[in-house]
Amino acid sequence: MRFEEIKGLGAKRIQALIEAGLTAPSDLLAVFPNKYVFPESKLCDFNVGEEAALIAECISDPVCKYIRKGLSFVKASFSDGNNRFDCVWFNQPFIKRQIMNSNRYAVIGRVKKIGKNAEIYATALTSVDNVNEIVPFYRPYNGIPAKVIKDAIRQILNNVSIQGQISDEICESYGLLPMDRCVRAIHKPTRKEELIESKISAATQILAFNIAVFFTLKGQNVGMKNKTYNDNRCELQRIIRSLPYELTNDQLFALNNIIDDLHSNRKMNRLIEGDVGCGKTIVAFLSMYYVSLSGYQAALMAPTEILAQQHYRKALEFFEPLGINCELVCGSQSKDRREEALFNIETGNAQIVIGTHALFQNSVHFRNLALTVADEQQRFGVEQRGELENKGDCVDSLVMSATPIPRTLALTLYGDLDISLIKTMPTDKAKIFTKFVPKRKEQDMLDFIYRKSLIGEKAYIVCPRVDDDEGISATNVYRELKTKYGEAVGMVHGQMIDENKNKVMNAFLSGIIKILVCTTVIEVGIDVADAVNMVIYDAEAYGLSQLHQLRGRVGRGNKDSYCFVVSKFDAPDERLNYFIKTSNGFELAEYDFKMRGAGDFLGKRQHGTDNIFCDIGINESILNNAKNIANYLVSDGKIELSEGSFDYIKGLTLN
Repeated sequence: MRFEEIKGLGAKRIQALIEAGLTAPSDLLAVFPNKYVFPESKLCDFNVGEEAALIAECISDPVCKYIRKGLSFVKASFSDGNNRFDCVWFNQPFIKRQIMNSNRYAVIGRVKKIGKNAEIYATALTSVDNVNEIVPFYRPYNGIPAKVIKDAIRQILNNVSIQGQISDEICESYGLLPMDRCVRAIHKPTRKEELIESKISAATQILAFNIAVFFTLKGQNVGMKNKTYNDNRCELQRIIRSLPYELTNDQLFALNNIIDDLHSNRKMNRLIEGDVGCGKTIVAFLSMYYVSLSGYQAALMAPTEILAQQHYRKALEFFEPLGINCELVCGSQSKDRREEALFNIETGNAQIVIGTHALFQNSVHFRNLALTVADEQQRFGVEQRGELENKGDCVDSLVMSATPIPRTLALTLYGDLDISLIKTMPTDKAKIFTKFVPKRKEQDMLDFIYRKSLIGEKAYIVCPRVDDDEGISATNVYRELKTKYGEAVGMVHGQMIDENKNKVMNAFLSGIIKILVCTTVIEVGIDVADAVNMVIYDAEAYGLSQLHQLRGRVGRGNKDSYCFVVSKFDAPDERLNYFIKTSNGFELAEYDFKMRGAGDFLGKRQHGTDNIFCDIGINESILNNAKNIANYLVSDGKIELSEGSFDYIKGLTLN
């Protein structure tokens, strides 16, 4: 089956899917629903401030009112059989045409009031024919409407049988549902119990297959080295002594691990894992320098353009005084600048290359690539790492993660990697004080941050979402602070094009912007030395590791910093209180793994699987089951590595 055979997918939408990494209908099946509405849910099941999801009948004609220019709302009354309530949509006048009195709908939205005149500020709505069915909701995907995604997936499911990477027989022997049944139940569940069982079975198979791939790759690495590096350890020591700071023992130990790997007779596959601010980047730069001394090229890939630009600036500072040329490859470059960079990479004029996913493109040719470095490696899949490594011959691979991973999870997921831990922090690192701020103290906190900005202290204000007409969102907070504090305030979020994001970040770096309202787009690796204050709204919504990553964006210079966690409650819950009292990322990771499972560590592994991993609580039992299956696959030779996808769906057969 091909995309062209799916009704509703024209040439532009197919191209959008391909650009997003979905190259075949089987990939589209991996875009799982992000929410479900269960028929038994009632309004009384939800508290004020929570997101409600329920099926209800419209019992009034919808009305649309315009309050002022740029602000309108649609309101209609609904009943779930037990409770009457109003649904409100802001600035979406077209919704009025989609709602009819006496029709039934699945509705999702935040509960604003309970009791008399109960209200839901709705964010999603779809009509339902059968009020006893579970209704799945999808996100828009790379500009393609959610309804189109849903219809396309239904068409695929109606016309194919699904073959998983793990056979039905193996699934049965390990007590798992076959992949065909899992995928169908996740996209169109009939019972909540079936949905949960299918998610657990699918997650176990996805993990098992990835672990088996890792194990197989590691086995293939042995004895494959066909290049040699000159022994330049004395020169490396000279550069280390010239640094304006001393490396910690853990940094030196990790660097020695890497140099030993480079000189071994097998390809290096090493993970450097360390807490935020422990100094992984300088270890990577020193490793890249060592490779360049033997006449080879090294490439570092970052998951976002903001981070790639940051690494490039630091690389120029480090490498150019040593007579080593650097190039940058990213999506926002002009055509002329891109062609110049590609020429220098292909001819070997550039020994050090920094880039984003753009490095994977066919137009990028290296002269003699020997080392790849993946920063924030959990954001790159095995296949993506492989695509870059395949641009050279027997390329050594170094990956870095600032998200401390629980030991059980690390040993299970990264079986292909030798691990170096950097636990010791630099002695001159600034302290970060974490403070809880109840909602009633919010304005005092904002005024404090503004006063500090007047003396050059920059601040991040992190919001949980881009838009929300009534709740906390980057757009709302930016609009409010911009009105109050003026030009000192800027905004950046993931829905902005890279060119605009880079422009805002450069203004923040230069000091034109002092207060940056943002989403978690700044979570990964952003390093602004004079960013001293951090605000995190709706802190309860994040995993502890993500909170710790966000907190790590301040305290990068020599000035002690503050991280304010803002809550709608008067006191922090147990988990948030643990975060406030604990600064060690490894301890936080272990605590979060025990409390919430592995979801927060697995959420960005591939297309839609975060919607499995993040809500079933992957625990040691699931991980151990996956590892046992992986061991069986590898030992029995049942794992196949091809040039195609590493996805968990092996293929589709037309019915």
